[in-house]
Amino acid sequence: MAPESRLDKVLEATKMGEDGSVADLVHLIEDGPLADHPGPVLLVGTDGGVLARNIPGAPFAHRFLGGELPAVTAMVAAVTAGTGSQSFKISDEDTGSTLDLAAIPVSGHLALLVGRDVSLDHNLRAALVDSRQRYKDLVEISSDFAWETGPTGQFVFVSTAGALGYDPDELVGRPAGQFLVVPEGLEIVSPFDTREPVQGVEVRFRRADGGVSTLEASAAPLFDDKGRWSGARGVCRDMTEARLRDAALTRARSRERLTTYIVRAIRDEIEPDRMLDAAAEALTRALSADGCALYRIVPGAGLDLAVGIGQSVPERVVDDLREAIVDTREPVVAEIEEGAALAHQLSYHQEMNGTVVLWRAGTGAFWDEEEVGLLVEVADQLGIALQQVAAHEHLRTLSSTDAMTGLLNRRAFDEAIGDRLGRHGFGPGTLAYVDLDNFKKVNDTRGHQVGDRALIRVADILKRQATPGDFVARLGGDEFAVWMEGVGIEDAPDRAENILESVRELLPFSGSPEHPLGLSIGMAVVDPGSGETRDELVARADAVMYEIKHGGKGWYRIAAPAGTTASTQERRHSR
Repeated sequence: MAPESRLDKVLEATKMGEDGSVADLVHLIEDGPLADHPGPVLLVGTDGGVLARNIPGAPFAHRFLGGELPAVTAMVAAVTAGTGSQSFKISDEDTGSTLDLAAIPVSGHLALLVGRDVSLDHNLRAALVDSRQRYKDLVEISSDFAWETGPTGQFVFVSTAGALGYDPDELVGRPAGQFLVVPEGLEIVSPFDTREPVQGVEVRFRRADGGVSTLEASAAPLFDDKGRWSGARGVCRDMTEARLRDAALTRARSRERLTTYIVRAIRDEIEPDRMLDAAAEALTRALSADGCALYRIVPGAGLDLAVGIGQSVPERVVDDLREAIVDTREPVVAEIEEGAALAHQLSYHQEMNGTVVLWRAGTGAFWDEEEVGLLVEVADQLGIALQQVAAHEHLRTLSSTDAMTGLLNRRAFDEAIGDRLGRHGFGPGTLAYVDLDNFKKVNDTRGHQVGDRALIRVADILKRQATPGDFVARLGGDEFAVWMEGVGIEDAPDRAENILESVRELLPFSGSPEHPLGLSIGMAVVDPGSGETRDELVARADAVMYEIKHGGKGWYRIAAPAGTTASTQERRHSR
Protein backbone atom coordinates (compact mmCIF):
# COMPACT_ATOMS: atom_id res chain seq x y z
CA MET A 1 0.00 0.00 0.00
CA ALA A 2 1.32 3.44 -0.94
CA PRO A 3 2.16 5.87 1.93
CA GLU A 4 -0.65 8.17 0.80
CA SER A 5 -3.27 5.36 1.06
CA ARG A 6 -2.00 4.41 4.51
CA LEU A 7 -2.31 8.00 5.65
CA ASP A 8 -5.87 8.11 4.31
CA LYS A 9 -6.72 4.99 6.32
CA VAL A 10 -5.28 6.52 9.48
CA LEU A 11 -7.34 9.64 8.93
CA GLU A 12 -10.38 7.45 8.25
CA ALA A 13 -9.76 5.56 11.48
CA THR A 14 -9.49 8.81 13.35
CA LYS A 15 -12.81 10.02 11.93
CA MET A 16 -14.40 6.67 12.66
CA GLY A 17 -13.12 6.91 16.19
CA GLU A 18 -14.86 10.21 16.51
CA ASP A 19 -18.19 9.29 14.85
CA GLY A 20 -18.45 5.47 14.75
CA SER A 21 -18.29 2.58 17.11
CA VAL A 22 -15.20 1.11 18.70
CA ALA A 23 -16.01 -2.21 17.07
CA ASP A 24 -15.70 -0.70 13.62
CA LEU A 25 -12.34 0.78 14.60
CA VAL A 26 -11.10 -2.54 15.90
CA HIS A 27 -12.19 -4.20 12.66
CA LEU A 28 -10.35 -1.57 10.63
CA ILE A 29 -7.15 -2.27 12.57
CA GLU A 30 -7.22 -6.04 12.76
CA ASP A 31 -8.98 -7.03 9.54
CA GLY A 32 -9.30 -3.88 7.51
CA PRO A 33 -6.86 -1.65 5.60
CA LEU A 34 -4.69 -0.91 8.66
CA ALA A 35 -3.97 -4.59 9.16
CA ASP A 36 -1.29 -4.52 6.42
CA HIS A 37 0.28 -1.26 7.59
CA PRO A 38 4.04 -2.06 7.76
CA GLY A 39 4.41 -0.44 11.16
CA PRO A 40 2.61 -1.15 14.47
CA VAL A 41 -0.98 0.12 14.90
CA LEU A 42 -2.58 -0.11 18.37
CA LEU A 43 -5.85 1.07 19.93
CA VAL A 44 -5.19 1.84 23.59
CA GLY A 45 -7.66 2.69 26.32
CA THR A 46 -7.30 5.04 29.25
CA ASP A 47 -6.25 2.19 31.48
CA GLY A 48 -3.35 1.38 29.20
CA GLY A 49 -4.91 -1.74 27.82
CA VAL A 50 -4.56 -2.63 24.15
CA LEU A 51 -8.01 -2.96 22.55
CA ALA A 52 -6.74 -3.82 19.08
CA ARG A 53 -3.50 -4.21 17.13
CA ASN A 54 -2.35 -5.23 13.69
CA ILE A 55 0.12 -8.04 13.10
CA PRO A 56 3.31 -5.82 13.01
CA GLY A 57 2.11 -4.30 16.27
CA ALA A 58 2.32 -7.58 18.24
CA PRO A 59 5.96 -7.15 19.44
CA PHE A 60 5.34 -3.50 20.16
CA ALA A 61 2.16 -4.31 22.16
CA HIS A 62 4.11 -6.91 24.14
CA ARG A 63 6.75 -4.41 25.11
CA PHE A 64 4.15 -1.69 25.85
CA LEU A 65 2.07 -3.95 28.11
CA GLY A 66 5.25 -5.22 29.77
CA GLY A 67 6.15 -1.69 30.87
CA GLU A 68 9.25 -1.52 28.67
CA LEU A 69 8.07 1.69 26.97
CA PRO A 70 7.42 4.18 29.77
CA ALA A 71 7.67 7.15 27.40
CA VAL A 72 4.89 5.68 25.25
CA THR A 73 2.77 5.03 28.34
CA ALA A 74 3.16 8.67 29.36
CA MET A 75 2.31 9.85 25.86
CA VAL A 76 -0.91 7.72 25.83
CA ALA A 77 -1.93 9.11 29.20
CA ALA A 78 -1.46 12.66 27.97
CA VAL A 79 -3.44 12.06 24.78
CA THR A 80 -6.37 10.36 26.55
CA ALA A 81 -6.38 13.23 29.03
CA GLY A 82 -7.17 15.61 26.21
CA THR A 83 -3.77 17.17 25.27
CA GLY A 84 -4.24 16.40 21.62
CA SER A 85 -2.08 14.43 19.20
CA GLN A 86 1.60 13.79 19.99
CA SER A 87 4.55 12.17 18.22
CA PHE A 88 7.64 10.43 19.50
CA LYS A 89 10.67 8.56 18.18
CA ILE A 90 11.67 5.25 19.70
CA SER A 91 15.03 3.59 19.07
CA ASP A 92 15.60 -0.09 19.60
CA GLU A 93 19.23 -0.68 20.47
CA ASP A 94 18.87 -4.45 20.06
CA THR A 95 17.65 -4.26 16.46
CA GLY A 96 19.11 -0.88 15.56
CA SER A 97 15.70 0.25 14.30
CA THR A 98 14.02 3.63 14.81
CA LEU A 99 10.22 4.02 15.03
CA ASP A 100 8.33 7.26 14.41
CA LEU A 101 5.24 6.90 16.63
CA ALA A 102 2.13 9.14 16.54
CA ALA A 103 -0.59 9.11 19.25
CA ILE A 104 -4.02 10.39 18.11
CA PRO A 105 -7.07 10.80 20.43
CA VAL A 106 -10.22 8.95 19.24
CA SER A 107 -13.74 8.59 20.68
CA GLY A 108 -12.73 11.02 23.43
CA HIS A 109 -11.15 8.38 25.66
CA LEU A 110 -9.01 6.20 23.44
CA ALA A 111 -5.59 6.66 21.79
CA LEU A 112 -4.73 5.38 18.35
CA LEU A 113 -0.96 4.61 18.09
CA VAL A 114 0.41 4.49 14.57
CA GLY A 115 4.08 3.70 14.05
CA ARG A 116 6.32 4.06 11.02
CA ASP A 117 9.79 2.52 10.70
CA VAL A 118 12.17 5.35 9.85
CA SER A 119 15.39 3.37 10.40
CA LEU A 120 16.52 3.78 6.81
CA ASP A 121 15.95 7.51 6.78
CA HIS A 122 17.58 7.86 10.18
CA ASN A 123 20.61 5.80 9.21
CA LEU A 124 21.02 7.57 5.91
CA ARG A 125 20.86 10.94 7.60
CA ALA A 126 23.35 9.82 10.28
CA ALA A 127 25.65 8.40 7.62
CA LEU A 128 25.46 11.63 5.67
CA VAL A 129 26.26 13.71 8.74
CA ASP A 130 29.10 11.35 9.63
CA SER A 131 30.44 11.41 6.07
CA ARG A 132 30.35 15.20 5.95
CA GLN A 133 32.14 15.38 9.29
CA ARG A 134 34.70 12.85 8.16
CA TYR A 135 35.37 14.84 4.97
CA LYS A 136 35.59 18.03 6.98
CA ASP A 137 38.06 16.47 9.43
CA LEU A 138 40.24 15.00 6.66
CA VAL A 139 40.40 18.29 4.78
CA GLU A 140 41.29 20.24 7.91
CA ILE A 141 44.06 17.88 9.07
CA SER A 142 45.59 17.18 5.66
CA SER A 143 48.37 19.18 4.05
CA ASP A 144 46.01 19.93 1.17
CA PHE A 145 43.69 22.88 1.11
CA ALA A 146 40.25 22.82 -0.45
CA TRP A 147 38.85 25.79 -2.29
CA GLU A 148 36.05 27.01 -4.48
CA THR A 149 35.94 29.92 -6.90
CA GLY A 150 32.96 31.80 -8.21
CA PRO A 151 32.02 32.98 -11.71
CA THR A 152 34.33 36.02 -11.40
CA GLY A 153 37.36 33.87 -10.52
CA GLN A 154 37.42 34.98 -6.87
CA PHE A 155 37.80 32.57 -3.98
CA VAL A 156 34.40 32.00 -2.37
CA PHE A 157 35.57 29.24 -0.05
CA VAL A 158 38.90 28.10 1.41
CA SER A 159 39.17 25.30 3.94
CA THR A 160 39.58 26.21 7.59
CA ALA A 161 43.34 25.72 7.75
CA GLY A 162 43.91 28.19 4.94
CA ALA A 163 46.90 27.78 2.63
CA LEU A 164 50.55 28.78 2.28
CA GLY A 165 50.48 31.07 5.31
CA TYR A 166 47.19 32.78 4.46
CA ASP A 167 44.10 32.66 6.68
CA PRO A 168 40.94 31.72 4.77
CA ASP A 169 39.61 35.28 5.16
CA GLU A 170 42.74 36.62 3.43
CA LEU A 171 41.96 34.57 0.33
CA VAL A 172 38.16 34.65 0.15
CA GLY A 173 36.96 37.45 -2.10
CA ARG A 174 40.30 37.86 -3.90
CA PRO A 175 40.93 36.70 -7.51
CA ALA A 176 42.82 33.41 -7.57
CA GLY A 177 44.77 34.53 -10.62
CA GLN A 178 46.60 37.28 -8.74
CA PHE A 179 48.43 34.66 -6.67
CA LEU A 180 49.72 32.70 -9.67
CA VAL A 181 53.34 33.16 -10.76
CA VAL A 182 53.57 32.63 -14.51
CA PRO A 183 56.86 33.04 -16.43
CA GLU A 184 56.62 35.66 -19.15
CA GLY A 185 55.50 34.24 -22.47
CA LEU A 186 54.29 30.96 -20.97
CA GLU A 187 50.64 29.89 -20.94
CA ILE A 188 49.42 27.61 -18.17
CA VAL A 189 46.23 25.71 -17.33
CA SER A 190 44.75 27.36 -14.24
CA PRO A 191 42.72 24.95 -12.10
CA PHE A 192 40.92 27.92 -10.51
CA ASP A 193 38.93 28.74 -13.65
CA THR A 194 38.98 25.39 -15.44
CA ARG A 195 36.06 24.47 -17.73
CA GLU A 196 36.79 20.75 -17.54
CA PRO A 197 38.01 18.34 -14.85
CA VAL A 198 41.79 18.41 -14.35
CA GLN A 199 44.12 16.31 -12.19
CA GLY A 200 47.74 16.75 -11.18
CA VAL A 201 48.14 20.21 -12.72
CA GLU A 202 51.18 22.03 -11.32
CA VAL A 203 51.09 25.78 -10.75
CA ARG A 204 53.35 28.22 -8.93
CA PHE A 205 51.53 30.12 -6.17
CA ARG A 206 52.74 33.18 -4.26
CA ARG A 207 52.95 32.46 -0.51
CA ALA A 208 52.03 34.87 2.27
CA ASP A 209 55.74 35.41 3.05
CA GLY A 210 56.44 36.45 -0.55
CA GLY A 211 58.04 33.18 -1.60
CA VAL A 212 56.73 30.87 -4.31
CA SER A 213 55.43 27.33 -3.80
CA THR A 214 54.73 24.61 -6.33
CA LEU A 215 51.16 23.34 -6.02
CA GLU A 216 49.65 20.20 -7.52
CA ALA A 217 45.96 20.82 -8.13
CA SER A 218 42.94 18.72 -9.04
CA ALA A 219 39.72 20.55 -9.84
CA ALA A 220 36.27 20.24 -11.39
CA PRO A 221 34.19 22.99 -13.03
CA LEU A 222 30.85 24.12 -11.58
CA PHE A 223 27.71 24.87 -13.63
CA ASP A 224 24.37 26.40 -12.67
CA ASP A 225 20.96 24.88 -13.44
CA LYS A 226 21.04 26.54 -16.86
CA GLY A 227 24.37 24.96 -17.77
CA ARG A 228 26.37 28.16 -17.39
CA TRP A 229 29.88 27.95 -15.89
CA SER A 230 29.81 29.32 -12.36
CA GLY A 231 33.27 28.57 -10.98
CA ALA A 232 35.46 25.67 -9.97
CA ARG A 233 36.08 23.53 -6.96
CA GLY A 234 39.18 21.55 -6.05
CA VAL A 235 42.11 20.79 -3.77
CA CYS A 236 45.77 21.81 -3.91
CA ARG A 237 48.78 20.10 -2.42
CA ASP A 238 52.03 21.90 -1.68
CA MET A 239 54.69 19.96 -3.62
CA THR A 240 57.54 22.42 -3.00
CA GLU A 241 59.49 20.21 -0.60
CA ALA A 242 58.90 17.15 -2.77
CA ARG A 243 60.21 18.97 -5.85
CA LEU A 244 63.24 20.20 -3.93
CA ARG A 245 63.92 16.63 -2.83
CA ASP A 246 63.53 15.43 -6.41
CA ALA A 247 65.94 18.12 -7.62
CA ALA A 248 68.44 17.23 -4.89
CA LEU A 249 68.18 13.55 -5.81
CA THR A 250 68.69 14.40 -9.48
CA ARG A 251 71.78 16.44 -8.62
CA ALA A 252 73.12 13.62 -6.46
CA ARG A 253 72.62 11.15 -9.29
CA SER A 254 74.30 13.51 -11.76
CA ARG A 255 77.28 13.88 -9.45
CA GLU A 256 77.44 10.13 -8.98
CA ARG A 257 77.39 9.57 -12.75
CA LEU A 258 80.09 12.21 -13.29
CA THR A 259 82.26 10.79 -10.52
CA THR A 260 81.83 7.28 -11.90
CA TYR A 261 82.60 8.54 -15.40
CA ILE A 262 85.82 10.23 -14.34
CA VAL A 263 86.90 7.38 -12.08
CA ARG A 264 86.31 4.92 -14.92
CA ALA A 265 88.24 7.14 -17.36
CA ILE A 266 91.17 7.19 -14.93
CA ARG A 267 90.94 3.51 -14.02
CA ASP A 268 90.65 2.25 -17.60
CA GLU A 269 93.71 4.20 -18.74
CA ILE A 270 96.66 1.81 -18.50
CA GLU A 271 99.36 4.36 -19.30
CA PRO A 272 99.84 6.75 -16.33
CA ASP A 273 100.98 9.47 -18.72
CA ARG A 274 97.53 9.32 -20.31
CA MET A 275 95.66 9.17 -17.00
CA LEU A 276 95.58 12.92 -16.44
CA ASP A 277 94.63 13.51 -20.08
CA ALA A 278 91.68 11.14 -19.67
CA ALA A 279 90.60 12.83 -16.44
CA ALA A 280 90.80 16.33 -17.94
CA GLU A 281 88.94 15.28 -21.10
CA ALA A 282 86.17 13.62 -19.05
CA LEU A 283 85.78 16.67 -16.81
CA THR A 284 85.73 19.06 -19.78
CA ARG A 285 82.94 17.11 -21.48
CA ALA A 286 80.94 16.56 -18.29
CA LEU A 287 80.90 20.26 -17.37
CA SER A 288 80.67 21.61 -20.94
CA ALA A 289 83.83 23.63 -20.42
CA ASP A 290 85.80 25.24 -23.22
CA GLY A 291 89.10 24.37 -21.60
CA CYS A 292 90.61 22.51 -18.65
CA ALA A 293 94.06 22.70 -17.12
CA LEU A 294 95.50 20.40 -14.46
CA TYR A 295 98.47 21.74 -12.50
CA ARG A 296 100.63 19.80 -10.10
CA ILE A 297 102.99 21.06 -7.44
CA VAL A 298 106.66 20.69 -8.28
CA PRO A 299 108.99 21.17 -5.28
CA GLY A 300 110.80 24.46 -5.65
CA ALA A 301 108.80 25.48 -8.74
CA GLY A 302 105.22 25.77 -7.47
CA LEU A 303 102.32 25.00 -9.81
CA ASP A 304 103.40 23.38 -13.05
CA LEU A 305 101.03 22.66 -15.95
CA ALA A 306 100.58 18.90 -16.29
CA VAL A 307 97.69 18.72 -18.79
CA GLY A 308 95.84 21.26 -20.92
CA ILE A 309 92.64 20.43 -22.82
CA GLY A 310 90.72 22.71 -25.18
CA GLN A 311 91.12 26.47 -24.91
CA SER A 312 94.02 27.60 -22.78
CA VAL A 313 93.17 29.34 -19.56
CA PRO A 314 94.64 32.86 -19.76
CA GLU A 315 97.85 33.02 -17.75
CA ARG A 316 96.82 36.22 -16.02
CA VAL A 317 93.68 34.45 -14.77
CA VAL A 318 95.76 31.62 -13.36
CA ASP A 319 98.12 34.12 -11.75
CA ASP A 320 95.18 35.97 -10.17
CA LEU A 321 93.73 32.71 -8.84
CA ARG A 322 96.99 31.21 -7.63
CA GLU A 323 96.99 32.75 -4.16
CA ALA A 324 93.29 32.07 -3.54
CA ILE A 325 93.69 28.44 -4.64
CA VAL A 326 96.54 27.85 -2.23
CA ASP A 327 94.78 29.59 0.67
CA THR A 328 91.43 27.77 0.57
CA ARG A 329 90.01 24.32 0.01
CA GLU A 330 86.81 25.88 -1.33
CA PRO A 331 86.17 26.36 -5.08
CA VAL A 332 87.29 29.69 -6.51
CA VAL A 333 85.44 31.49 -9.31
CA ALA A 334 86.79 34.37 -11.40
CA GLU A 335 84.61 36.17 -13.95
CA ILE A 336 86.25 38.56 -16.39
CA GLU A 337 85.31 40.11 -19.70
CA GLU A 338 86.77 37.24 -21.74
CA GLY A 339 85.04 34.49 -19.77
CA ALA A 340 84.79 32.72 -16.43
CA ALA A 341 87.26 30.44 -14.64
CA LEU A 342 86.44 27.84 -11.99
CA ALA A 343 89.30 26.45 -9.93
CA HIS A 344 89.64 24.01 -7.07
CA GLN A 345 92.56 22.89 -4.97
CA LEU A 346 93.51 19.22 -5.36
CA SER A 347 94.92 17.23 -2.50
CA TYR A 348 95.89 13.77 -1.35
CA HIS A 349 95.66 12.81 2.32
CA GLN A 350 94.79 16.43 3.18
CA GLU A 351 97.96 17.73 1.52
CA MET A 352 97.69 19.92 -1.55
CA ASN A 353 99.28 18.35 -4.63
CA GLY A 354 97.84 20.46 -7.45
CA THR A 355 94.83 22.32 -8.81
CA VAL A 356 92.29 22.12 -11.61
CA VAL A 357 91.14 25.19 -13.56
CA LEU A 358 88.14 25.10 -15.89
CA TRP A 359 87.54 27.82 -18.44
CA ARG A 360 84.34 28.97 -20.14
CA ALA A 361 84.87 31.66 -22.77
CA GLY A 362 82.57 34.51 -23.76
CA THR A 363 81.05 37.66 -22.33
CA GLY A 364 78.61 36.81 -19.59
CA ALA A 365 79.99 33.31 -19.06
CA PHE A 366 79.51 31.95 -15.55
CA TRP A 367 79.46 28.79 -13.44
CA ASP A 368 76.28 27.94 -11.55
CA GLU A 369 76.05 26.30 -8.13
CA GLU A 370 75.34 22.87 -9.59
CA GLU A 371 78.49 22.94 -11.74
CA VAL A 372 80.58 24.16 -8.81
CA GLY A 373 79.18 21.34 -6.70
CA LEU A 374 80.04 18.76 -9.36
CA LEU A 375 83.66 19.95 -9.46
CA VAL A 376 83.88 19.73 -5.66
CA GLU A 377 82.52 16.18 -5.89
CA VAL A 378 85.27 14.97 -8.24
CA ALA A 379 88.17 17.02 -6.87
CA ASP A 380 89.27 14.19 -4.58
CA GLN A 381 89.41 11.78 -7.53
CA LEU A 382 91.56 14.21 -9.49
CA GLY A 383 93.87 14.60 -6.50
CA ILE A 384 94.22 10.81 -6.36
CA ALA A 385 94.98 10.72 -10.09
CA LEU A 386 97.74 13.30 -9.63
CA GLN A 387 99.21 11.24 -6.82
CA GLN A 388 99.07 8.06 -8.89
CA VAL A 389 100.93 9.74 -11.74
CA ALA A 390 103.51 11.18 -9.34
CA ALA A 391 103.96 7.77 -7.70
CA HIS A 392 104.41 6.14 -11.09
CA GLU A 393 106.96 8.73 -12.13
CA HIS A 394 108.79 8.23 -8.85
CA LEU A 395 108.90 4.47 -9.41
CA ARG A 396 110.00 5.01 -12.98
CA THR A 397 112.74 7.33 -11.73
CA LEU A 398 113.84 4.77 -9.15
CA SER A 399 113.91 2.04 -11.76
CA SER A 400 115.89 4.12 -14.26
CA THR A 401 118.36 5.97 -12.05
CA ASP A 402 121.31 5.13 -9.90
CA ALA A 403 120.36 5.58 -6.24
CA MET A 404 123.71 7.03 -5.21
CA THR A 405 124.43 9.53 -7.98
CA GLY A 406 120.98 10.22 -9.45
CA LEU A 407 122.33 9.43 -12.94
CA LEU A 408 120.67 7.00 -15.34
CA ASN A 409 121.39 3.37 -14.66
CA ARG A 410 122.67 0.94 -17.30
CA ARG A 411 119.21 -0.27 -18.39
CA ALA A 412 117.82 3.24 -18.83
CA PHE A 413 120.99 4.40 -20.61
CA ASP A 414 120.88 1.48 -23.05
CA GLU A 415 117.20 2.25 -23.81
CA ALA A 416 118.00 5.94 -24.34
CA ILE A 417 120.87 5.11 -26.74
CA GLY A 418 118.61 2.68 -28.63
CA ASP A 419 115.85 5.30 -28.95
CA ARG A 420 118.38 7.90 -30.09
CA LEU A 421 119.84 5.67 -32.82
CA GLY A 422 116.35 4.61 -33.93
CA ARG A 423 115.15 8.20 -34.36
CA HIS A 424 114.67 9.23 -37.96
CA GLY A 425 116.93 11.98 -39.24
CA PHE A 426 119.21 12.31 -36.18
CA GLY A 427 122.55 14.11 -36.43
CA PRO A 428 125.99 12.90 -35.26
CA GLY A 429 126.63 11.82 -31.72
CA THR A 430 129.40 10.45 -29.53
CA LEU A 431 129.31 7.73 -26.90
CA ALA A 432 131.96 8.21 -24.19
CA TYR A 433 132.83 5.49 -21.70
CA VAL A 434 134.41 6.94 -18.53
CA ASP A 435 136.27 4.69 -16.11
CA LEU A 436 138.05 5.65 -12.88
CA ASP A 437 141.75 4.94 -12.54
CA ASN A 438 143.06 3.56 -9.20
CA PHE A 439 139.58 3.52 -7.61
CA LYS A 440 140.15 0.17 -5.88
CA LYS A 441 143.02 1.77 -3.93
CA VAL A 442 140.57 4.38 -2.57
CA ASN A 443 138.22 1.74 -1.16
CA ASP A 444 141.06 -0.41 0.17
CA THR A 445 142.95 2.31 2.01
CA ARG A 446 140.37 4.99 2.83
CA GLY A 447 137.14 3.05 3.02
CA HIS A 448 133.93 2.79 1.03
CA GLN A 449 132.48 6.04 2.36
CA VAL A 450 135.30 8.01 0.78
CA GLY A 451 134.92 5.89 -2.34
CA ASP A 452 131.20 6.76 -2.50
CA ARG A 453 131.98 10.46 -2.18
CA ALA A 454 134.45 10.14 -5.04
CA LEU A 455 131.80 8.53 -7.26
CA ILE A 456 129.37 11.34 -6.45
CA ARG A 457 132.04 13.89 -7.38
CA VAL A 458 132.59 12.15 -10.73
CA ALA A 459 128.83 12.31 -11.37
CA ASP A 460 128.87 16.06 -10.62
CA ILE A 461 131.77 16.59 -13.04
CA LEU A 462 130.00 14.73 -15.84
CA LYS A 463 126.67 16.53 -15.26
CA ARG A 464 128.47 19.91 -15.35
CA GLN A 465 130.13 19.00 -18.63
CA ALA A 466 126.83 17.83 -20.20
CA THR A 467 125.01 20.07 -22.66
CA PRO A 468 121.31 20.07 -23.69
CA GLY A 469 120.46 16.76 -25.32
CA ASP A 470 123.21 14.84 -23.50
CA PHE A 471 122.47 12.13 -20.95
CA VAL A 472 124.82 10.73 -18.33
CA ALA A 473 124.76 7.32 -16.65
CA ARG A 474 126.52 5.26 -14.04
CA LEU A 475 126.84 1.80 -15.55
CA GLY A 476 127.98 0.19 -12.31
CA GLY A 477 130.94 0.26 -9.92
CA ASP A 478 133.33 2.96 -11.16
CA GLU A 479 132.11 2.91 -14.78
CA PHE A 480 130.23 5.90 -16.26
CA ALA A 481 128.95 6.80 -19.72
CA VAL A 482 127.96 10.00 -21.52
CA TRP A 483 125.97 10.40 -24.73
CA MET A 484 127.08 13.64 -26.34
CA GLU A 485 124.28 14.88 -28.57
CA GLY A 486 125.38 16.44 -31.88
CA VAL A 487 129.09 15.86 -31.21
CA GLY A 488 131.02 14.56 -34.24
CA ILE A 489 134.63 13.58 -34.80
CA GLU A 490 135.77 17.22 -34.84
CA ASP A 491 134.25 18.17 -31.49
CA ALA A 492 134.77 14.94 -29.53
CA PRO A 493 138.39 15.70 -28.51
CA ASP A 494 137.44 19.04 -26.97
CA ARG A 495 134.66 17.44 -24.94
CA ALA A 496 137.09 14.76 -23.68
CA GLU A 497 139.71 17.39 -22.84
CA ASN A 498 137.20 19.39 -20.80
CA ILE A 499 136.28 16.33 -18.74
CA LEU A 500 139.92 15.41 -18.12
CA GLU A 501 140.68 18.99 -17.04
CA SER A 502 138.36 18.42 -14.07
CA VAL A 503 140.35 15.40 -12.84
CA ARG A 504 142.18 17.58 -10.30
CA GLU A 505 138.89 17.64 -8.30
CA LEU A 506 139.35 13.91 -7.67
CA LEU A 507 142.89 14.04 -6.28
CA PRO A 508 141.79 14.62 -2.63
CA PHE A 509 140.00 11.24 -2.76
CA SER A 510 143.11 9.32 -3.90
CA GLY A 511 144.20 6.24 -2.00
CA SER A 512 147.83 7.36 -2.01
CA PRO A 513 150.07 9.88 -3.82
CA GLU A 514 151.53 7.02 -5.79
CA HIS A 515 148.08 5.98 -6.95
CA PRO A 516 146.18 9.20 -7.78
CA LEU A 517 142.47 8.93 -8.59
CA GLY A 518 141.89 9.78 -12.25
CA LEU A 519 139.79 9.13 -15.38
CA SER A 520 140.15 7.34 -18.68
CA ILE A 521 137.74 7.92 -21.58
CA GLY A 522 136.93 5.66 -24.51
CA MET A 523 134.88 7.34 -27.27
CA ALA A 524 132.97 6.16 -30.35
CA VAL A 525 131.41 8.61 -32.83
CA VAL A 526 128.33 7.60 -34.83
CA ASP A 527 127.39 9.40 -38.03
CA PRO A 528 123.90 9.71 -39.55
CA GLY A 529 123.05 6.96 -41.98
CA SER A 530 125.74 4.61 -40.74
CA GLY A 531 123.15 2.00 -39.77
CA GLU A 532 125.20 1.13 -36.70
CA THR A 533 123.26 -0.56 -33.90
CA ARG A 534 123.50 0.21 -30.22
CA ASP A 535 125.46 -2.97 -29.50
CA GLU A 536 127.94 -2.19 -32.26
CA LEU A 537 128.45 1.35 -30.99
CA VAL A 538 128.92 0.17 -27.42
CA ALA A 539 131.39 -2.47 -28.57
CA ARG A 540 133.57 0.15 -30.32
CA ALA A 541 133.64 2.43 -27.26
CA ASP A 542 134.33 -0.50 -24.95
CA ALA A 543 137.18 -1.72 -27.14
CA VAL A 544 139.12 1.55 -27.04
CA MET A 545 138.52 1.79 -23.28
CA TYR A 546 140.13 -1.64 -22.94
CA GLU A 547 143.09 -0.42 -24.95
CA ILE A 548 143.47 2.64 -22.71
CA LYS A 549 143.31 0.63 -19.51
CA HIS A 550 146.08 -1.62 -20.74
CA GLY A 551 148.18 1.18 -22.16
CA GLY A 552 148.77 3.53 -19.27
CA LYS A 553 145.45 5.09 -18.09
CA GLY A 554 144.65 8.78 -17.62
CA TRP A 555 143.95 9.58 -21.25
CA TYR A 556 141.25 9.30 -23.93
CA ARG A 557 140.98 7.52 -27.29
CA ILE A 558 138.42 7.84 -30.08
CA ALA A 559 137.54 4.59 -31.86
CA ALA A 560 137.91 4.21 -35.58
CA PRO A 561 134.66 4.83 -37.56
CA ALA A 562 132.35 1.87 -37.94
CA GLY A 563 133.47 -0.51 -40.68
CA THR A 564 137.00 0.96 -40.95
CA THR A 565 140.44 0.34 -39.48
CA ALA A 566 141.53 3.98 -39.50
CA SER A 567 143.74 5.12 -36.67
CA THR A 568 142.15 6.61 -33.59
CA GLN A 569 142.73 9.96 -32.00
CA GLU A 570 144.13 9.86 -28.51
CA ARG A 571 145.87 11.97 -25.86
CA ARG A 572 147.44 11.13 -22.62
CA HIS A 573 146.43 13.48 -19.88
CA SER A 574 149.36 14.93 -17.93
CA ARG A 575 148.89 15.27 -14.18
